[in-house]
Amino acid sequence: MELRHLRYFVALGEELNFTRAAERLHIAQPPLSQQIRQLEHELGVTLLQRNSRPVRLTEAGELFLARARAVLASFESAVADTRRVGRGQAGKLAIGFVGSAMFAGLPDIVGAYRDACPDVELVLDEMLAAEIAEALRRRRIDAGFARPALPAETGLAQHLLLEEPYVAALPRAHPLAARRDIALAELSDDAFVLYPARPEPSVTGLIVNACQAAGFTPRLAQEVLHLQTAIGLIAAGVGVSLVPEGAARAQTGRGVAYVRLSAPVVTAPLTLAWREEDASPAVQRLLDIAARWREIAPGVAR
Repeated sequence: MELRHLRYFVALGEELNFTRAAERLHIAQPPLSQQIRQLEHELGVTLLQRNSRPVRLTEAGELFLARARAVLASFESAVADTRRVGRGQAGKLAIGFVGSAMFAGLPDIVGAYRDACPDVELVLDEMLAAEIAEALRRRRIDAGFARPALPAETGLAQHLLLEEPYVAALPRAHPLAARRDIALAELSDDAFVLYPARPEPSVTGLIVNACQAAGFTPRLAQEVLHLQTAIGLIAAGVGVSLVPEGAARAQTGRGVAYVRLSAPVVTAPLTLAWREEDASPAVQRLLDIAARWREIAPGVAR
């Protein structure tokens, strides 16, 4: 039994007329009659009362018509869903992201992706950059928004979305809080609120390198996992830190002053990473949207 037998029988069962059913199927009437008899022979039952006008379905024919309709509907749905998954319009996409990406492109890119692919299930998981690399290797995620960039590694690809300036985050009562800009070296006596330095890569490594280039090694006041925690501790006077400019713009009014750094500027690169061999349409669609965002977003490195 083939799907065409079901299609032929459904057309006949709905038309109850061999001529009209054959026209609907764009075939001649004799082949239709032959296929229906073949179907009855295979099932071992009579599906039609042919001696009546119009043709009538037997009780078995009524049941088979209902089941055949359901099978065809399920098959057509499976074909449509498969095609949508193949075009990246359905399925599942797991994305890892560093917290600061929420202030620098991730919401725009995810929003555009949802608009373009509303039937794709997005699974978002906040993690450190090093965890993104590991999650990609272990196939727990399909793509990751990493800061800083991941080290070059066989099998992983990435491209730069944004090269964003860091600003100093200081308690409102800090002597430098009212300044328009400061040199990084002016924070040499302050304790810093930082993310874990290990595993690498870490933004802490980037900050420490910048401080050492300015002539000092930052003293650790508190280690945190999340930007919001760092901001809260800075507001409480525990220490100072460096945060991406976009995050600073979004965090005003919380007892923290954000002051620009004078040259040399410290920057926070944000990249989109994925497995190089991953040709899934869902990932490719994300990359396409991210590339378009990169072209039009203000401040994006080109």
